[in-house]
Amino acid sequence: MSTPDGVQYSNNPVESTQAESELVIFRSELPSYNPSNNKFIRINLPVADKGWIDFSDTVLSLKFTNRSHNTSSGSASTTAVKTQLSNLIKSISVLNSNGEQIEYINNYNLISNIMDDYSFGAEHKKSVEQILASGAPDGDPNNANEINGSSGTTEANGSALTMSDRIMSGFTSGQFLLPLGYLIGNSCAIILELEDPDTCLKINTTSNAVAAYQVENVELRAKQIRFNAMFNMSFEKTLAEAGSVGINYITESYLHNQGSVPASTSGQHNIPFSSNPRSAKYILVSHRLEANVANNDKFSLGCRASMAISEYVLEIAGKQLPTQPIKVSNTDYSNAYANVLDCLGQIGAINHNTLVTVDTTRTKFYTETQAEDSKYLSGLVLEDFNSATNPSVYSGMNLSTVGQMIYRPKIGSSTSGAYRVDLFTSIDMSIHFTADGRCYSIK
Repeated sequence: MSTPDGVQYSNNPVESTQAESELVIFRSELPSYNPSNNKFIRINLPVADKGWIDFSDTVLSLKFTNRSHNTSSGSASTTAVKTQLSNLIKSISVLNSNGEQIEYINNYNLISNIMDDYSFGAEHKKSVEQILASGAPDGDPNNANEINGSSGTTEANGSALTMSDRIMSGFTSGQFLLPLGYLIGNSCAIILELEDPDTCLKINTTSNAVAAYQVENVELRAKQIRFNAMFNMSFEKTLAEAGSVGINYITESYLHNQGSVPASTSGQHNIPFSSNPRSAKYILVSHRLEANVANNDKFSLGCRASMAISEYVLEIAGKQLPTQPIKVSNTDYSNAYANVLDCLGQIGAINHNTLVTVDTTRTKFYTETQAEDSKYLSGLVLEDFNSATNPSVYSGMNLSTVGQMIYRPKIGSSTSGAYRVDLFTSIDMSIHFTADGRCYSIK
């Protein structure tokens, strides 16, 4: 009988690798940005020769200034806004040292809000996230602190607030140290696109109000690691042996598709979309009333709508998934909620709580009232461990040869307005580093 692993000890321990670590701050190219003139924030990532970056504790911070005003008669309180850091970021791009895009997440603020709702418990949201990134303490965006605007009738600086938050991207996931100091060319860069103020800000008094903001002092903090010469030689040998494919690690990212449902639609409706990753883990679908998306009196990022659907399925490669439609109603929403939790790997975590509730205003999971604020999502798990259909080490469904797919909800009552449908496909993304100083990704 062998000794259990948990009680095995060694009298010849392996020595650890000598390394030096320092906190580095990557700053934006310009001192200030606003969505009207210069909405693309570029953060270059210069790294010391043979240096590595640890993104596990990465924090993005910026100074938000409310420049909202009222063209009739302004005051600091009437032009106050409610928001949070992630709301301000419409998209994230990651560029390699040759300026090529290796990751792009569109509608970043929407998927970030969705992850907050289904990943955070109320205590964490209140004690950590609200303090760092602003926003609401309980998942209801209407309960966020107000940030005063300008008291004049033209755009001017109002109150300011420094916000900090993580970056939810595959490149900055922090699962592995990244050998950015071995790349040849320019520095890698992260590009943040600012969101339209009417979409990302909820203004206090909307009559004659103009929503506006700017951000300053944009910084990304991370750790830079430098190993000793012996380790560097060993790693360079490993790179050389890996050839043109290089070494790689698997991380998670999101592909975004968008569809629409016209006004006066009822019954079963097909929403076609196309997403062709080699490994799709799950699909999440949200519905938003089109008129609310760019309305500064609505929370179109923090709240979505059920569109009064009574069931849904997806069609992939000519097959209906799941085989039986997922039903949802005011009295039967368990299966729909379970599918969303299953997508996020939380269905078995019975001690885990989220910001989603049964019937609380603006945090309820589902309501048959068509345009009422809710946290509703349609979800479908695509995990596939069959190596015959996906011969790589990935666990998701191989969609690389699949053409058009269809999201097919059944709408109970005629839609009073048009709806925007956002489809997020969670994917396994492979990031590669090669001996000739290249970095590329495979999705």
